[in-house]
Amino acid sequence: MRFLSIKTRVTIYFTLMMLLVVGLVLGTILIAGRGVISGSAEGTLIDAVHDEIDDVEYEGGFLDLDELDFYRHQVYIQVYSAAGELIGGAGASDFAGADEFKNGEIRRVEDADGALLVYDLFLPDEYGGVWLRGVTDEDNDFSAARVITILALILLPVLVVITAVVGWLIARHAFKPVRQITDTVDAINDGTDLTARIGLHRGRDEIHRLAATFDSMFDRLERSFDAEKRFASDASHELRTPVAVILAECEYARENAKTAEDYAESLEVVERQGRRMSDIINQLLSITRLDQGTQRINRERADLSELADVVTDETVLASGKRLELVKDIAPGVFADMDVGLMSRLVQNLVENACKYTPEGGKITVSLSARDGELELSVADTGQGIAKRDLPHIWERFWQADPSRGVDKGSGLGLAMVKQIAEAHGGRLSVVSEPGKGSRFTFTMKCGN
Repeated sequence: MRFLSIKTRVTIYFTLMMLLVVGLVLGTILIAGRGVISGSAEGTLIDAVHDEIDDVEYEGGFLDLDELDFYRHQVYIQVYSAAGELIGGAGASDFAGADEFKNGEIRRVEDADGALLVYDLFLPDEYGGVWLRGVTDEDNDFSAARVITILALILLPVLVVITAVVGWLIARHAFKPVRQITDTVDAINDGTDLTARIGLHRGRDEIHRLAATFDSMFDRLERSFDAEKRFASDASHELRTPVAVILAECEYARENAKTAEDYAESLEVVERQGRRMSDIINQLLSITRLDQGTQRINRERADLSELADVVTDETVLASGKRLELVKDIAPGVFADMDVGLMSRLVQNLVENACKYTPEGGKITVSLSARDGELELSVADTGQGIAKRDLPHIWERFWQADPSRGVDKGSGLGLAMVKQIAEAHGGRLSVVSEPGKGSRFTFTMKCGN
């Protein structure tokens, strides 16, 4: 049974249950039928005798028996004279008590073949009258019980067959969504179509809810596979350059380095490229975790003013440039946020400003809160961004015009800023003019 489909098993269970019900109904009919056979036999006997009354006729003073039906519904009809002499008829006439007549009374007598029921009816007339006698077996089942039993024996099995067919059709229709779920899962499991979805219409039953759950899971799987492929592609693309530089520098040092200073210079190049690779890998991992939803957003009520103040000072100092830093950070701006991710957002925005601002330039970091929303902005007096490039600055590894002559790094900073902002339900905007600088603004709700 366990190797059969659920549809087949449901049909079998349904049919077996119907067979049990039919068996109980049929058994009840048979038992009840046996209880009413004797009563039905008496009724049949009386009806058969009374039906012959109108057929007792005289013609020319002689009794005409041609119209009488001597056997009907398993009842034998006999005609006797008023004196008890047999005139005509059919059936047994030599049973015990055959000479005795009792008008309008049913008697039970014994015969060689079993018990009989006898009913006598006297019909008076101008010639002295005649006796009509009906004789039948005690268990004469030519009755309503017999008809019901015959119909039950014929119709109930037919009903079982119809029930099995209808049950199979119902099960097939009910489990059609399951087949659709199975086919979709098989397609995805084969790895041929990660975009396949079950796509059942909305419903509240268990199967529709299961299908919706599967579709949600498939969405997550597709995003995970896409993120994995994107990570592999991005990593191989971006790490190719520093790896090539490291290999080239190693080869150069092996062939050309003569002094300790030469080796130190080569090691410095290797270390710088190694750190760049480390930064790229860490940022790629963070972006991938955010893509896949595996990095949890641990929100807590924290002071964004203090965080922005500290991160800004550290980032500008780490840039190594002589820059004018202006901070317009309102105190006591709190928000529900992931402190680590928000630190990274501020750091990336300030790093981006430092990178594109020349020596002696100015960077302005401001933070304010109003009407339940906070606004963090980082402005610089750098080279600015061309209007055609603005839609692309949030893309991974996007590189501006190389002729600008700036070391733009990995191209992942602003992509990560965008993901962190979206994870916090915030918004990003940028205003920039070539030659005058840029202003990046992040807004989000402060929370409670």
